[in-house]
Amino acid sequence: MYVEAADHESDEMREIYEDGDPSLKFLGQIPQVNHTFAYIKTEYGIINENSLMLGFCENSSALKSAKSKPSEKAILSLQEITKLTLERCVKASDAIAMLAQMIDTYGYYGTPATLVISDKEEGFVIELMPAVNNAGGYYVARKIPQGHFFVAADQFRIQSIDKNNPDFIFNENLTSTMQQADIAQMTSGSLNWLRSVKGNEIRPYYSLRRVWRALSIVAPSKNYSPWVSGWATTAYPFSVEPDNKISLLDLIALTRDTYTGTQFDNATKGTGGLFATPYTHENYGERSIANENTTYTFISQANKVTPSAITWLSLGPSGEGTYVPLTVNKIPSVYADTSRTEYDEKKMWWLSKRISYLTVGYYSSLSDMLKTRVLEQEQHSLTLINHSKGLPKERFNRVIENNSRTAFNRMQKLYENLLEKHDGGYMLRYAEGHNPKFIPVDSYKKHEVVHVDKEKEKAELQKKEMNSANLKKEGIPFYNAIGIDKLPDRLDINVFSKILTTTQEYMKKQQNNKN
Repeated sequence: MYVEAADHESDEMREIYEDGDPSLKFLGQIPQVNHTFAYIKTEYGIINENSLMLGFCENSSALKSAKSKPSEKAILSLQEITKLTLERCVKASDAIAMLAQMIDTYGYYGTPATLVISDKEEGFVIELMPAVNNAGGYYVARKIPQGHFFVAADQFRIQSIDKNNPDFIFNENLTSTMQQADIAQMTSGSLNWLRSVKGNEIRPYYSLRRVWRALSIVAPSKNYSPWVSGWATTAYPFSVEPDNKISLLDLIALTRDTYTGTQFDNATKGTGGLFATPYTHENYGERSIANENTTYTFISQANKVTPSAITWLSLGPSGEGTYVPLTVNKIPSVYADTSRTEYDEKKMWWLSKRISYLTVGYYSSLSDMLKTRVLEQEQHSLTLINHSKGLPKERFNRVIENNSRTAFNRMQKLYENLLEKHDGGYMLRYAEGHNPKFIPVDSYKKHEVVHVDKEKEKAELQKKEMNSANLKKEGIPFYNAIGIDKLPDRLDINVFSKILTTTQEYMKKQQNNKN
């Protein structure tokens, strides 16, 4: 959604709602500024007309204050904070200072979060945590070194706070406040932010595997290990200098990564199914960077070349959607005001979901066509921007807007072509190495269908294993030793003969062993 710039009266107040949603509970109000900037938002702010850009993730924490409710002393949510930042700020450093002041004054509630704020010159990371007493909030910010790459994946990334490093920004009372709340964790005399907020993972490697993968892709020379000692590991740096310059298409490819070529590639495992799908459901397999449950992904661009700020938006899963550039201007209807509960064939989100459902189900057969066509559209958009960057701002915006409609039409055509290739299953082929075992019918002889009771089969196997263990412990029963299944009620001459012969052989062996 596009939010227009606006001027405000000197005594005007800015209303604050639960989760930044005017349809939810009214929480309070803060003084409004004289002018607010135009920006693009979903439920969170993304980018404003000054090319101030945001990126964010919600984090896990073992503290009881995680996912807290609003209170009189904590009225700002992550959604509201991102909007306030874009409404009021031009530079990233100003945004960090404003957020620090606002959290100290109005408090933070809701989900622990990592927020990246960047402009054309510099970028910062600020991490937010609700206070344990639901009043105020904790935060720490750190500047990203020039030319460095930073990644976060649903887990806090700032570790120990260096008071002597000007790149760290935090409330001077943070350590004492956390000590009073009995949550402060110190490392070599410094507050360890990650340990203090108990910033664990949802499950082992849910976050850290993605951090490892991203760092390894941009800086393979560092040879980071995918294995760590625990969630508070220091094995991965806060940021890293890439081995090579990272292009827009490199970043797009990174958001689509599914660990291909590594031991964590789900497509090569049983979870990949007959068509080697790289995604998994629930907690089966690794959580890759790309995920079929993704609602949207965006990559924002800030430079001094294009006349307008740009964000590349992909609706639905990034692996099956196409990134479309949008300017901070009115959003074309195919991308705006989309309901995720009411189907609308005229919306890009629903089109992307149709493409995803079809492709993921028959991945090995359909994904190559999808990847080729999506990349062609993205290359077309990139070329169009490069050819149009010298245009006046309004004309540039119209070119980008028309391109977004073209992208929708091309994706619609792609969906139709994928259906044609599917051809009711006639053109589908199982992934290499994933073919099911096939027993051909080679005669007219009736084949008996045998139903296997898995639970019964499992119970019988356990019984055999138990019997085997007992045999090793207690020895073989005498009647087994002489070759009969069980000892009969009466001994006939044959059984008696076997007993006698076996006993003689046993005694002879014992004598030989003594000699």
